[in-house]
Amino acid sequence: MHTLVPNLIDSHFHLRSMQRKGVQIEALLEAMQQACMQGIEIGLDCDDLAERTALLAPYPFIHLSAGIGPWGAKESLDEQLAVLEDQLAQNRVAAIGEIGLDNYHKYGTVENQEYLLQRQIELAKTMGKPVIFHNREADDQFIALLRRTVFARRGIFHCYQGGEELARLAIEQGFFLSFAGPLTYKANKAMQDLFVSLPIEHLLLETDSPYLSPNPVRGTVNTPLAMQHIYSFAAQLRNIPLEALIEQIRANFHAFLEQ
Repeated sequence: MHTLVPNLIDSHFHLRSMQRKGVQIEALLEAMQQACMQGIEIGLDCDDLAERTALLAPYPFIHLSAGIGPWGAKESLDEQLAVLEDQLAQNRVAAIGEIGLDNYHKYGTVENQEYLLQRQIELAKTMGKPVIFHNREADDQFIALLRRTVFARRGIFHCYQGGEELARLAIEQGFFLSFAGPLTYKANKAMQDLFVSLPIEHLLLETDSPYLSPNPVRGTVNTPLAMQHIYSFAAQLRNIPLEALIEQIRANFHAFLEQ
């Protein structure tokens, strides 16, 4: 276990994926509760929301999302969407996501990815929910999407690794940008410079655990308990006290939930 800094927010993590990597979920949730952490447990599949809701019922400081990411674009799109809508009708979520576009892994076809994304944006509008976007090497598509789409509520670009043009447009339209462990990697100077230049009122932090462990625990299975490393590095980048960053990120997170 890490020594925990209290009152941190992890805006994006995946408990079921951590469990598959051997993380003891109940012990993790208890540690998060003791440290007064909050965050969003993110859905990856169309059919797991009921199970995740039951798991997290004793932990109201954790919010849930549900959505079908671009990895679902290979087949049975409408069937997956129908299952997701049924799950959403029976269980409460804070957001629809993660959903998005990925030109790195090339899941399915571009057309299928865009179809899934558009259908879920429409679902978010119908439900009055914000969205949580996955963007991997799809800046141009997202720029076009933001310019043509009116959202019922805004959302988050999670694990932001895009360029400045998309970042500025997303912020102009009210979105939050969430940065993860790669912010701490020495090679990501451009990302670090962008993070420093953006208005702090639109920033969030996350682990995306169990993936992308930050320095100095890179190479291990990531969990929300590693958030303090991301916060400490981010505060140094912004040249502000850690306590001030903690307070600002909490305010931003609650603004996202309440927008």
